[in-house]
Amino acid sequence: MTNGIFNYLILLSAALVLNSCKENNDFNYENKYYKLTLSKVNGAIESIEKNGKNMIAMGNAENALFEICFRDTAKGGEVVRANSAQAKACDIRQTKNTITISYDQFEGFDLSAVVTVDVSKDSPFMKWNITVDNHTPFLMDYIDFPNVVVPDDLVGTGGTGGDSRIFWPAQEGVVIEDINIREGGIRKYRPIEYPNLLGWIGIYPSSAQTQFMAYYSPDGGLYMASHDDNFNAKGIEFHKEGESGIKLEYHLFTTGAGRGKYKLPYDIVIGTFEGDWYDAADIYREWVESSSISYPPKIVDNNDLPEWYFESPVVVTYPVRGHRDMGDMTPNELYPYTNALPFLDELSEAFDSRVMSLLMHWEGSAPWAPPYAWPPYGDQENFKQFVRGLHEGGNYIGLYASGIGYTLRSNTDTTFNRYEEFENLGLEKIMKKAPDGGYSSRNVCAAPHAQRLGYDMCPTNDFVKEVVIDQVSGMVEEGNVDYIQYFDQNLGGACYGCYSTEHGHGYGPGSWQSEAMVDIYKAIMPILRSSERKPLLGCEAAAAEPFYPYLLFNDNRSTINLGFGTPVPAYQYINHEYINGFMGNQNSLRGTVDIEKSPLNMLQRLAYSFTAGDMFTVILRGNGDMIEAWGRAWEADIPDQTHMKTLIKNLNAWRVKTGKDFLVSGRMIKPLPFEGSRNIPMVSKSNGLPINFPSVFTSNWQSQDNRNAQFFVNYLAEKQKIVLNAEDLKNVKIFRDAEDKTGVEKSDEMIEIEIPPFSAVMILYQKL
Repeated sequence: MTNGIFNYLILLSAALVLNSCKENNDFNYENKYYKLTLSKVNGAIESIEKNGKNMIAMGNAENALFEICFRDTAKGGEVVRANSAQAKACDIRQTKNTITISYDQFEGFDLSAVVTVDVSKDSPFMKWNITVDNHTPFLMDYIDFPNVVVPDDLVGTGGTGGDSRIFWPAQEGVVIEDINIREGGIRKYRPIEYPNLLGWIGIYPSSAQTQFMAYYSPDGGLYMASHDDNFNAKGIEFHKEGESGIKLEYHLFTTGAGRGKYKLPYDIVIGTFEGDWYDAADIYREWVESSSISYPPKIVDNNDLPEWYFESPVVVTYPVRGHRDMGDMTPNELYPYTNALPFLDELSEAFDSRVMSLLMHWEGSAPWAPPYAWPPYGDQENFKQFVRGLHEGGNYIGLYASGIGYTLRSNTDTTFNRYEEFENLGLEKIMKKAPDGGYSSRNVCAAPHAQRLGYDMCPTNDFVKEVVIDQVSGMVEEGNVDYIQYFDQNLGGACYGCYSTEHGHGYGPGSWQSEAMVDIYKAIMPILRSSERKPLLGCEAAAAEPFYPYLLFNDNRSTINLGFGTPVPAYQYINHEYINGFMGNQNSLRGTVDIEKSPLNMLQRLAYSFTAGDMFTVILRGNGDMIEAWGRAWEADIPDQTHMKTLIKNLNAWRVKTGKDFLVSGRMIKPLPFEGSRNIPMVSKSNGLPINFPSVFTSNWQSQDNRNAQFFVNYLAEKQKIVLNAEDLKNVKIFRDAEDKTGVEKSDEMIEIEIPPFSAVMILYQKL
């Protein structure tokens, strides 16, 4: 044998050994929808492939598949962490349609774990679950599971030319096109654990109202969701992971599970799909509609809704004390209350619409001083005169309040404090507790806070329900109001987690939170229904899934998402035929958007809200001018008033006339594609990055009698032309204004549509 042949055989033998080792370190499962590869070393996800694209970041197989956060109650709730990489034994097996990954012999921990993955040749979805056998002295706080890191190949990331996007469900929904908008801004990621358990982050059920995320590109998408209809608390987040990855993070709270076996009471569903966020929302909506999640009756069938719900009043919000959240709280030009009536009448005429005054800083206690608000500040007879004036003019009255925090001292009204009541009633025992047993704190209501010093009340206590009932009763029976956003600052209608061992609930965040809040909401419903005005109850941000039947009109917060990316109406896509919201007070705009470099931002936000199916909101300063957002300085430049009035008038007409069956009570469906729109980005205030927005907004709807209509909105001062591909459509009619009852028939395969300035066009169509 020659040396050359001998060397060749040695190399060939080595290659075979290496390939064999590589195969031995991988576990593969494949069907027609995806190929799953797991590391045999630690069970981590190495790849999920679709159409030749691996939707898992390189190097993820080196990560732990799960991490458990324990609390050592003997040491004041100190955090102790264990993860699957610490297991000396990892075994992967498959029997029929189940992959089982067993972990044992954890370094430093007496525990074991079994991960199961239900797979099927006929399904694009896998169902992941985990059982932990805990023999440590610690309580489990949450499990981070399963670890999924997708590539950072987003379309806007550093100009690398990627073509992927991420959908995140917080604040009704947002599409992430550049991770750096968040990384360099005021909405940076914070770990979902105490004390970051409420605020503008991904807490479910709260500011994240639904439970699914998606990563997608033209090659295909990855869907990830917790299909949990018992509303267990969880963190649903995304953040940069390593140099080239983005983690889709699910922190699954276990409510202090102790020794013995704990099985996750729902599945994490991971699968592949074709399309974009609309298609991911279709998957989630199909699950929701097959789940046990309770809904109110559809809007067209809901007898508890007041008449104004179908009249789409424009919400007009302003303070009667001070100019902004903080600072001097001297009564301003809009006090006494009746001073605002001429401005409201003027806006009603300009919008050709009814309006709803939604008051801020009206509370008789102190601004933003929960839980007490009623009776109103100052001249109560003037308040009653104001309400009568609104109603006589065909308009409506709503009140903000600040939920179930407890204020000891107001920082905006030095005459207000509740120390004596707090001590005399022994209220310390009903406040929420931190893992160390002390008072809990968070970034929305509790101390230390710029607006007040106080704590969060735990809603499992009777005192909380009694106070809320008392306050709401006064607003309904004495105030004769139409809407109460009593649960402003209870984001999504939820409450904060509590680690008390004396309140009768589990240790830490859990489904008990939703159960306690629902108990309060149920107690309020008879009060609301006893009034001829049928007032509605609401919260800050859209209502999360457990609270759908009770919170039917809410202060939506898509503007918050400008700190992450481009807002999208995923919540409305799933829920609009049951619940309408309003555009919201646009809080935080000044912290997320460079207003001077985004001159069209006000019109863009109005156009977006219309196509999302939301009712409009405007915010006033003392002289009756509309400003861009709550918290915007009254001395700052204001948006063009004529442009705003024209756009609101033209668009709101669709909600009360020809488009009513779609925009008020319709079911949102994926829009038909069209050409002609261009990108007009807002500019991120924190880092100058573009936040992409189209020049033509659109949304597509199906009425309850199965008619289809798509709206196209032009918020610019000049006309725009678009082209709609109608080759798969029939009976197409174009409606150029809301008064049009008949429309103009079109039979071309490519339909050119001209949209006048500050207006919308509707097409009615059928699919072939």
